[in-house]
Amino acid sequence: MAANISETPGPASPTGSAQFQEVPLAEVDLEDQAFVVPSADDLSGLTASIREVGLLAPPCLRRRADGRWQVVAGLKRLLAAARLGWEQVPARTLPEAVPDCRCLLVALYDNSFTRGFNLWEQAFFAARLLVYWDAPTVAAAYLPCLGLPPSPAFLARLQALATLEPPWRKLAARGRLALTAGAALARWTPADRAAALPYMENLWLSQSKQEQFVAEVALLARREGVRPGEVLARPELGEILLAPAPSPQERTAAVRRRLRTWVYPRLAAAEEAFQAGLSAVGLSHHPRLQLKPPPAFEGPDFHLEVKFRDAPELQSLLTELARLAQQEAFSALTRV
Repeated sequence: MAANISETPGPASPTGSAQFQEVPLAEVDLEDQAFVVPSADDLSGLTASIREVGLLAPPCLRRRADGRWQVVAGLKRLLAAARLGWEQVPARTLPEAVPDCRCLLVALYDNSFTRGFNLWEQAFFAARLLVYWDAPTVAAAYLPCLGLPPSPAFLARLQALATLEPPWRKLAARGRLALTAGAALARWTPADRAAALPYMENLWLSQSKQEQFVAEVALLARREGVRPGEVLARPELGEILLAPAPSPQERTAAVRRRLRTWVYPRLAAAEEAFQAGLSAVGLSHHPRLQLKPPPAFEGPDFHLEVKFRDAPELQSLLTELARLAQQEAFSALTRV
């Protein structure tokens, strides 16, 4: 059962007392990352800073039962010091009796007030905090420390994201995986997620497009009675994904178009016909006129955008529009 926040020893409690001392680096277990989010960040900048001005913020360590020191906060600082050949580091040390939940809070606040968190770090801390406190407490008291609103919905998504495999964690840490998409993928099987990974790694998808991509694959899979991974393994998608397209953006657009033709065949056909109609009347790439169909081709009203610099140009464009309106191809375009 999750502990109540009031049960956690406060900063003034005997077990929470800390000392500052020089600690031999050889006695620090740099592989023990119970309170540290694993990271592959480049340490060159931090190493240069410590070389130039020293260790400005000492790391925090806790004595383990075997006599070695466990990293509570400041692993990157310790790794940089080791890279510089330091044999000892100044550290804030905690006794063995300090509980894990207190160490977790030290790590949380140390990062909160120094550098902030990426998405994977937010998920890591949220999942670890839920070991010791209930969801309402974590959402209200600690999500703001992670730079997030105190929302139970945010917490639920973070908890789901924390279950993903290491490749997904790396994408989240790099800002390449949206929280909503990651939470949705957590409901897939590991095999289905493995099939989705190359798409998320190689396509340029915004948060909304990631959400749409995952939702459309899941919808198509349910409709056809197959797994999402089977949809993503189709040769038509694989060929687009691996094609040497001129740009990742074009490859992304091609994959999305293919998916839409499967998920919304009638809508995709209407969109294709409309684009062909625009080309037929010369409006496909017109610099001053842009014609848009009703949303999802449902409704009677088209939207026309006209750009002009002055009255003569407006008059010229209106004349062009009047000419287009007399053409059968334009009438056909508005009947799509």
